[in-house]
Amino acid sequence: MKKVLFILAGVAAAVVIAVVIFVLTFDLNRYKSRIETAASEATGLTVRLNGRVGLTLFPLANVSLEDIQVQNQSSEVVSAKKAVVKIRLLPLVRGKILIRQVKLISPGFFITRDRKGHFNFAAPEIKHAGKGLAGKPFELETILIKNGHVLYLNEKTGGEIEASECDLAIKNLFVDGGGSIYDGSFDGDLSCREVKAKGLEVSDISVAMTARKGKFEANLLTMKIFGGDGSGSIKGVMAGESHEHTVDFAITKFRFEEVLGAFKQKKSIRGELNLESHLTMKGRNPNEMTRTAQGEISLRGQDLVHVSIDLDDVLEKYEDTQHTTLVDMGAFFIAGPLGTLLTKGYAFGSVYTASMGGKSEIQKLVSDWKVNNGVAQAQDVAFSTVQNRVAMKGKLDFVNEQFEDVTVAVVDEKGCVRFWQKIHGNFRDPRIGKVSTLRSIAGPLINLYETTRDVFSGGECDIFYAGSVRHPK
Repeated sequence: MKKVLFILAGVAAAVVIAVVIFVLTFDLNRYKSRIETAASEATGLTVRLNGRVGLTLFPLANVSLEDIQVQNQSSEVVSAKKAVVKIRLLPLVRGKILIRQVKLISPGFFITRDRKGHFNFAAPEIKHAGKGLAGKPFELETILIKNGHVLYLNEKTGGEIEASECDLAIKNLFVDGGGSIYDGSFDGDLSCREVKAKGLEVSDISVAMTARKGKFEANLLTMKIFGGDGSGSIKGVMAGESHEHTVDFAITKFRFEEVLGAFKQKKSIRGELNLESHLTMKGRNPNEMTRTAQGEISLRGQDLVHVSIDLDDVLEKYEDTQHTTLVDMGAFFIAGPLGTLLTKGYAFGSVYTASMGGKSEIQKLVSDWKVNNGVAQAQDVAFSTVQNRVAMKGKLDFVNEQFEDVTVAVVDEKGCVRFWQKIHGNFRDPRIGKVSTLRSIAGPLINLYETTRDVFSGGECDIFYAGSVRHPK
């Protein structure tokens, strides 16, 4: 027995010594071109390893790749300072490679969609090269991305989204062979220091993700936006022909002036706002999801200040001048969370560039909307100043981008109309009721009110507004 143990120990020592010598003498760099060729054929893209390739077996077997570059023709798609691939040791002895973990350090992802809708990473060769992989399940314990950077460009719309300092951890990734990619499963955590899009900046993003057999959830979604705290969740069901999405999102104590600054408006209005939203959608693209959107959106605020215009003074002068730009000035208040979408066409927000002097206190702002099939209907939409109330009724059709029977009115203490104006037509070129021949006090903006003195005949009137914003005392 002693002799047997001695022989086994000697064999084990010989194997260890052989493995050590192999690790010390084996140079993967001699196979770099083969690795590049295999990776290029598998992805349909051009893969280049500009740095060293290393192999270690202890304490864990892993392959390290430095200075990686992935291109589609002349367009760069991915670059990474370093990648570390951990593999299982025992299957390696049997000639099989089972990957435990892939880690990318300081990668950059550069995604472009051209005017025809094609992405720069979608090479025709991918379908051909992937034939041999079809029907085979894919399993990976962990994918790690450290300090990643993402840049997305849409050449057709000119849109740009940039995310920086992103960390991603995907665990227990499994994709069943032959099925849809949505049938896979994983658990993940994502964080980004900052995301920018068209002047909009969101920071300190953190989200926990889970996917199970066609169902996706992103919970504990938090971020800093407009100087406030954003939180919410996203749930999706990807099974079937039509995907279903549920979005719950809220922002507390965000700053009005930060919103105006993000949309390149003068920061004339200051104060805190709160936003709550619940939306459900179906579809595989933005158009389908817009057409099926259902839910509620609510914006609330109080003690806001307009530092350059006295709205009450403007209304008082209306009796004499017969023209005013109150709706121009208040459109952002009235449209609430949807208002920023309207400013992409008609120049509602441009009145903030006018300096009329004075100051206004917006005592209370309420903007509640019901969304049905992509059309938002005003439920309780109004704001009050020290002396006046302004309210709105109607619908905003985001499927066809049109105003539907939108009426903006200044109301008295009973909720009866004092002045009003109807708005119809396309967001970009609306029809603004009866236009005054006098020059607007804000300059080139359209006069948004008509006088309705005949409403006050000494009797009862139809109540235009009976919502939660009370008339100032």
